[in-house]
Amino acid sequence: MQVSKSIISAAAAAFVGVVATSASSLAEDAEVKLRLSHNLPTNNALHYGVLEPWAKSIAEASKGSINIEIYPAQQLGPAKDHYNMARDGIVDIAFYLVGIEPGRFPIVSAAEIPFMVSDNGKGSRALYEWYQSYAASEMADVKVCAMFYDGGGTIHSKKKIEVPADLAGLKIRSPNVMAAELYRLAGASPVQMSANDAAEAVERGVVDAISFPWKLVQALGADRALKFHMDTTLYSLGTAILINKSSYDRLSDAQKAVVDSHCNADWSERLPKAWTDYEYEGRGVLLQNSEHTINPISDENLQEWKKLAEGVKAKWAQDVAAKGVEGEKVFGELTDLLAKYKAAY
Repeated sequence: MQVSKSIISAAAAAFVGVVATSASSLAEDAEVKLRLSHNLPTNNALHYGVLEPWAKSIAEASKGSINIEIYPAQQLGPAKDHYNMARDGIVDIAFYLVGIEPGRFPIVSAAEIPFMVSDNGKGSRALYEWYQSYAASEMADVKVCAMFYDGGGTIHSKKKIEVPADLAGLKIRSPNVMAAELYRLAGASPVQMSANDAAEAVERGVVDAISFPWKLVQALGADRALKFHMDTTLYSLGTAILINKSSYDRLSDAQKAVVDSHCNADWSERLPKAWTDYEYEGRGVLLQNSEHTINPISDENLQEWKKLAEGVKAKWAQDVAAKGVEGEKVFGELTDLLAKYKAAY
């Protein structure tokens, strides 16, 4: 079937007209300032390698009509409050750790069960796509813009930890409910707190060990007291960029289109790369430091940790079943996507 040149020309002209109209609309839009809050310091790659480039891209795509001001290091509120801050309009945009509030978002917590993800980029695409079916009900108060995994965490401690039994009797900082359950099953006493608070807790002797990514343990100074490090990734934290609905609604149609173009699976996959690279640089630094011991975990010992993780999954399934959620279905959907993108552990 042949298509006349006149039809093609008309279609091309229409497309150019739409693009020109959109660009013209952006040029005419009044500047909007949006406040974005997160919990980590400016020397962390989440700030300069993830959120700053994302905000800059939005500014450029909107021809300067959207200006995102970033407030790091919990300046506007503690990490655990960032969902409420986005919901209530205290901030326009919030970076949120999805498992930081025990029991609040049970479905998305499945993404943080230990030994889930092997590739943070592809895994983040799977996470975003999977949660689209549930975000409208579980996080109905906000616009879930993007979701991605952090650099992954392990145990940094005052003594050598190789098998779960080595944690017995220790107090350990846990970043979320799933890691806490893993450590509880090992006989430890998990204490859930923000990364910033955890570093201070180490100095004061409140905890004997912490769950952190590699570079963060150094960036916050916890490496001064913690000299032993498990050389494996036990878990990865699920994170989200959340937008206040009223802040989004007040944007022009052209500005909404720009924001929407930065709220998708492609950006979710792209965002964690700098953060992941940054964290693994920290492992290299500690390897070169004679004061620190990075202990490999044998396949046999790793199987002990994985067996413990099955108990974490069982507890999660039991908890969500009590809330009317089909745990096996939800978990299966996520693991199928992780497998599809070759990002399963």
